[in-house]
Amino acid sequence: MFIDLSPLKIVNFRRLFFGQLISAFGSQMTAVIIPFQVYFLTNSVFWTGLISGVEFVFLFISSLIGGVLADRFDKRRLLLLAEGILCIIPFGLAINASLPVPSLSAIFVLAGITSFLNGLHRPALEALTPRLVSAEDLAKVSALAPMRHILTTILSPLIGGVLIVSIGPALTYMLDGLSFFISLLFLLSIKFTDGAKGADKQMSAKIFIGEIVEGKRYLQTRPDILGSYVTDFIAMVFCNPVALFPSLAMAFGRPDALGLLYALPSVGALLMTIFSRWTLGVSRCGVCIIFAASCWALSMMWVGTSAGFGYILAGLLFSGYFDMMSGVFRMTLWNETIPQEVRGRMAGFEMLSYMSGPLLGNTLLGFLADIYGIQVTLTIGSLIALLCLICFNIWRPQLWQVRRVQPVAEQ
Repeated sequence: MFIDLSPLKIVNFRRLFFGQLISAFGSQMTAVIIPFQVYFLTNSVFWTGLISGVEFVFLFISSLIGGVLADRFDKRRLLLLAEGILCIIPFGLAINASLPVPSLSAIFVLAGITSFLNGLHRPALEALTPRLVSAEDLAKVSALAPMRHILTTILSPLIGGVLIVSIGPALTYMLDGLSFFISLLFLLSIKFTDGAKGADKQMSAKIFIGEIVEGKRYLQTRPDILGSYVTDFIAMVFCNPVALFPSLAMAFGRPDALGLLYALPSVGALLMTIFSRWTLGVSRCGVCIIFAASCWALSMMWVGTSAGFGYILAGLLFSGYFDMMSGVFRMTLWNETIPQEVRGRMAGFEMLSYMSGPLLGNTLLGFLADIYGIQVTLTIGSLIALLCLICFNIWRPQLWQVRRVQPVAEQ
């Protein structure tokens, strides 16, 4: 019934897990502070959402680059390089935050650079993780790996909200820089030889583009994988509420509860993860992905139509549960079926759906909420998401039809 923690017995995976847990803790605090700063400086939901649009542009470019690099070069070294630079960015944000009038442009530029580096970081991380465990542990890792994200997105917003008031944004940003330094130490302790195919070859533009095209060809042969990407993208682009949180808290006269708005989806995700052992025996993972995405949209509709702040928090709790259900089954499908030689590029494509959906959704909803209001925009977006999910999966039913070859029996 409960989550299986046995992969943490593997030394290399354990070191990677806890190192990324610490760096994610700092990053999530920064993810809360940046929109708070932007909203404070502009008093506009549009600008709060626009920063996600800027992050998407940088992410779109780097995720394709990162996918190719992860397949051709040593994944651990790529992670070290990305996190070494990511150590520096928070200190730039801290310097800007300490100015009498922080520069909005500096926030946008540094957020964009961070997004670019994340596009290099995530494909390497996603491609490396399955290499550190045995084949029979892949489904367990699919449920366990999101735990670090869940723990940080629960605690970081709550702690970050307190730190913004108590020690200020500048020192809070510095804690993010420190978290990446600690993560670097964990990465350095991992003993892993990649043997990537392109480590001893010169990388040219022609070869680079060819690698992307090869990855695209493989994706075209996997309509089930592509369907999982599109399903998640639809759910996130039309009804992702994160950019609305600062204004939503102010609209209900609850600025003290901003951290709760960020944390409640992760509480729901934590509940799903703790009691996730049942997912090991499920064969129809495609059906579960579609069901979970639809329930996410219904939860967002609940948030959009709720008149009380408590009901909004409950809707966010449910949304997090179903978002994690989708994530567990998508990762299981991904880990168990994609060959090692294209795993980095597939992680790059997956990143475009997994992260571009929320980023574009923040931009879209931030723009519309300035015109139509916060909850009306979220309600309409949720209805559109449901309709698109139904239409897409009728048009492309391969995700609905997919079955796992051999589900893992519950122990």
